[in-house]
Order: sequence, then C-alpha cells, then structure tokens
Amino acid sequence: MEDVPQEQEFTEYIEKKDIVGGKTDMNSRGGAKEISIKGGSHIIKINGHVETLNIFGGFRDLSVKSNIDYLIIQGGISKLYIHNYKNAKVNKLDIIGGTHEIWIYSIVDEIIIRGGITKLWGNFENARILKLKTIGGQREIYLNSKTNDCEKENEGGTCNIHVTDPEPEPMFYQESLSENRIKITTLQNQKLEEPCTICLTEFKGGDEVYFLPCIHHFHIACLREWVKKEKSCPICKFELKNKLE
Repeated sequence: MEDVPQEQEFTEYIEKKDIVGGKTDMNSRGGAKEISIKGGSHIIKINGHVETLNIFGGFRDLSVKSNIDYLIIQGGISKLYIHNYKNAKVNKLDIIGGTHEIWIYSIVDEIIIRGGITKLWGNFENARILKLKTIGGQREIYLNSKTNDCEKENEGGTCNIHVTDPEPEPMFYQESLSENRIKITTLQNQKLEEPCTICLTEFKGGDEVYFLPCIHHFHIACLREWVKKEKSCPICKFELKNKLE
C-alpha cells in the first residue's frame, strides 16, 4: 500500500510545533514562533510568518510564500523555493551539510552554507541577496549582476559562482500560485531543471506543460492519463480540485 503523506494544516498561530519522522504534507497558514522537523519525508508550505524553522535530516520539499526570520537546515536532502509572492522573504538562511537545491525568486538577507553539496539559483529578476558566506563543501551558484554585488565570503571548499543576465520570473509558477489554478504553458526558452516525473523524459521547446499551484509541473498528456486513476499531484498529492483544461 502506498505511503500517503499525512496532511497537516495549521490555520492558527503556533507557539511551538515538533514533527519527528513520518511523511507529512504540512501547510502553516497561521504563522508560528518555532517549528522543528526531524527526519522523515515532508512537503512543507510556509504561508504565514514563522520566526524560526529548524529542519534536521530527512527529505523535504520546502515552499516559502511568506516571511521566515531564521531558517536552519541541517543535513538531509532539500528542495527549497523562496517565492516572489506577497511578503515572501527569509531573513537568515543557515545550511549545514546535506545536499540541497535552492531557487530564490525573492529576498534573502543572509545565506550561510557550511559543507555539503548545494546548487543555488539566485539569478532571477526579483532575487535579492545581501550577504553570502560559504564554508567548505561543494557548490554551484548562479547570480545576476545585482545579486553578485552582495557581500561574499568563501572559506575553503569548491564554490563556483556563475554570473548571468537576470533570468525572467517563471510567471507560470506565479500565476498558478496567486490564482490557485492549473496553468497551461507552451515552453519556448524556459529552463526546467527536472524531467517530467511521470514519463521521466526531459522537457523541450514546444512541449505543452501543466503547472500546478503546488509548483510541480508535468506534460499535459502525462497528467491527463494520471488523473484518470489519481486526482492528485503525482509528487506531493496536492488535490486537483479544478478540472484539467
């Protein structure tokens, strides 16, 4: 039997919440003073102000659409999206070990990366980084001219910084997020880092793609076949309440 994530939605303010192990789909809407997540496999959506978010080990898909004062990620595997959505911002991001992919569409005041392997894309038009410090480890970092002007410090390890022209905002994500609807886009020059997880083939120019409010994307034909049996996102189980166009 498939291990389905346990849904946890918090609409009220939380003083302190601890989640240990398991598999969850967590949505923090009411905000929190402190959230601590240890191990397990989690989909985390931050839609309300959180003062401190501690994540230790495990696997997580973290989507930030509000403000986090202090985000600490220790070990494990992460995919982190900091969206250009309303007041989304991370004041301080502290990463210690592990393997991580980070997409910054909004503002991060300070980033500290210690050890581990990290890929960071901070070259989008509205990305803003004030301070970037790396200590050991291996990282590939993509910045535009504005984010490259941030205060930078590197202490050992491999840190390759690539400066590019500002990448346009992926509006198909932002429209899906703000309108909470399923968005169809025909790819032109958009860069999608991962293949379609249904058919496992790379996206290419001319492909028609569904972008879901949960930020995941699939070929139109693939998702239409999928929903004949399942009415949720193949990755995070986001409920597809709206009909596919």
